[in-house]
Amino acid sequence: MAQNFDPFEGKSSQYQLDLSRYFTTPKEESDTLNVLLDSVKKFENNTAWDLPVLAERLDQYEHFSVELTRHMLYERLLYYDNKNDTTARKRMNYDNSVASELRATVNQALAQKELSTLSEVEINQFHLDKFSYLILTIQKNASHTIPVTSTKIINELSGSVLDRLDDRYDALMDDINKNLVFDSIGKKFNPGTGITTIRHSKNAYIRETGVKAFLNAYAQHEEVFAATLIDIANEENALARLYNYPDAPARMYDKRLQVSEDNVKEMLNELDQHADVLKTYQQAQAEQIKHVTGLQQIHSWDMDLPLNYTPRPQTFVSARKSILQALRPLGKDYVNHFADLLDPTQGKLDITGGKSRVTDFTGLGYPGVPITLYMKSFSGEAGSSLILIHEGGHSIHRLLMSENHIVPTNSSGPNFLFESFAILNEFLLLDELTNSSRSSDSKAFYTKTFIDDLADQLFTCAEEGSFEQGIYDGVSAGKIKNQKDIDSLYAGIMNKYDLFFKDEPERHAEWINKRLIYDDPIYNVNYLYASLVACKLYELLHKDPENFAIHYNALLRNGFNASADDLLQKFMNFRIDETQMVEGAIGLMSKKTTELKLLYNQPK
Repeated sequence: MAQNFDPFEGKSSQYQLDLSRYFTTPKEESDTLNVLLDSVKKFENNTAWDLPVLAERLDQYEHFSVELTRHMLYERLLYYDNKNDTTARKRMNYDNSVASELRATVNQALAQKELSTLSEVEINQFHLDKFSYLILTIQKNASHTIPVTSTKIINELSGSVLDRLDDRYDALMDDINKNLVFDSIGKKFNPGTGITTIRHSKNAYIRETGVKAFLNAYAQHEEVFAATLIDIANEENALARLYNYPDAPARMYDKRLQVSEDNVKEMLNELDQHADVLKTYQQAQAEQIKHVTGLQQIHSWDMDLPLNYTPRPQTFVSARKSILQALRPLGKDYVNHFADLLDPTQGKLDITGGKSRVTDFTGLGYPGVPITLYMKSFSGEAGSSLILIHEGGHSIHRLLMSENHIVPTNSSGPNFLFESFAILNEFLLLDELTNSSRSSDSKAFYTKTFIDDLADQLFTCAEEGSFEQGIYDGVSAGKIKNQKDIDSLYAGIMNKYDLFFKDEPERHAEWINKRLIYDDPIYNVNYLYASLVACKLYELLHKDPENFAIHYNALLRNGFNASADDLLQKFMNFRIDETQMVEGAIGLMSKKTTELKLLYNQPK
């Protein structure tokens, strides 16, 4: 990216987040929080959960969920803007624990014997129709429901431990990124910010020595990173057992995917069988790099080398135009909502960067609560625009559910469905950038970016999903005890998927830079399932562009009042068939790889 490029064209002050959409003043937020916490406590102390008052009680619960979320998001945004604001972080965590205890109170009440077998007649008679899926879900998970007092103790103990482990990782990464520099032909590079420059250097020696030094910067601390990861796995496994799950993966897959651990393992094994598709793409790209550069041997650190075309970074105004054009297949209503989100005058964006900001990119919202799009910063590069359209998609999805006045707790569902909708947005943006390109080189660049995006969602997530599964299995079995055990596990997985890994021993500890396994354990596999659904949605959009938007927007607005499988069948007319969906995704990647080869071979 060009030095000192300003995507906001000197107008960053016009892109200010308006927190008054949540509360008009900090005092109002503080005063209303105190009243809310008192009301929640009275609600929890009220043991009346008989059928005649059940609907009223659940309405109160939904109201408290909305207001607690309003406070949590307000405090979260304060903390995100300044990670040194320990007060905001503590209040955010405290309110989150209150919300967790509130859910536990409701779950325990609805799991009671006299309420656990409600018939359809009783649900209608006592006006519980809108809560039927909530009741069904709680009943289904009754075996994983524990007393409220236990939930409070667990939140206080485990939450504090996991936060400290996460902080240990972040602090060490920040220290390495900030303080350690290395020389390469007389130039100094910071490992946290300089690696892109190194990988894009035209000098092969700089690329090789730079990447090796980058990897070594973290590998020097591998023992601490390994111990932290093992501690997190032990803590998450212990937490899962308290909720009557055999281990953390089983708990997370059930909560986030609505599938069993065995199902996920079968899926990961199935992706293993298609690893050659990824290697075929890697080989095609390596051959093109040889052709353009004249290099005789290609390494992984050569794979990001710019070829015949590198796009200039876009201003935010230009990126906004591309995004809105890309989203047109999703319908006018969706585009209008997205245009409003990306309008800086609306105060819904927090993307201009600054010191001490939390490294996160997320679309926030909840029924009855304002939406916000947070990015640590927006750079104007293609990758930054992909994040913008992805996270913005999350915000718009939450807004559409809110406008449909769904039961607030029905806005939470399988994480992979949330992610699949956002990934579809990425695909559409890359299609737009490809189709609007004027040269074969620029088309090749965006086609390659599409493949890289798909490969990352599909194969990288399979790699990381297998890696995390292996970590948690190994820790449980006492087979993962130190960094050597982790390195061995990682190498076994990467040798299946990566064309270069076996010849690059310097990469043995590159798992350290996979931040999500520390910050949000066992989330990676969600992206794998999400990519499969996104590929299916992408296929349907191209098969029936006239009707797709109608069914798709109905799905987004509906919320989660049924299983993911049932929702996809009802609105999009397909079910989650892992085998067929893997074949579809693999077919799309193979098709795009063929298109890329043809673009590479076009005469200049």
